[in-house]
Amino acid sequence: MTHIPLILTILSSLIFLGFFVLYNKDILNGSVKPNIVSWGLFSLITLINAVTYIAFTHDIFKGALAFTDFFTCIVITCLIIFRGQLRKLSLSEIIIIILSVASLVVWWLLKSALYANLLLQPAYILAFIPTLKNAWANPQNESSLVWLMWAFSFLLTITVIIIRWDNNFADIINSSIAFILHLSVGLLAGRGKRV
Repeated sequence: MTHIPLILTILSSLIFLGFFVLYNKDILNGSVKPNIVSWGLFSLITLINAVTYIAFTHDIFKGALAFTDFFTCIVITCLIIFRGQLRKLSLSEIIIIILSVASLVVWWLLKSALYANLLLQPAYILAFIPTLKNAWANPQNESSLVWLMWAFSFLLTITVIIIRWDNNFADIINSSIAFILHLSVGLLAGRGKRV
């Protein structure tokens, strides 16, 4: 039983990275058209999430996928920028940035990574809205398989959190939100012809 969290942690990160490579290939060949603002916001949010999550859980097994998620978001964002798909920020996107920065201020002022991480979750949800809208309106713009496999990676992480449960409900919040959001994009994209 002691090796199960390690195996699941490695598996979840490997799955996430494997489908990240597939997603990058799809970006480069133009078969996937991700939203630059969402991915830029994902990069900022996942960086803050990974750092605050590890800071309050002190558990690398629970937080490994958060760092993998940040790595993939920053590379995908750079790839989208490389493809020249920039645009101006909307008011809601500026609010997401403000919430993200506010979570860092909360962490600094209150010395609480937990509160910072919890404050970040609404920003994370809001950052998904353009991608969810895009997957709804143009399911062919996203890869259903990639998003569903990313959701599965978060499900594995939730399993690790439950195995290593330390009676802190906050540990499971981000991974649960991430699972639901990634699953939603995958299901919406699945309505199109591309998998």
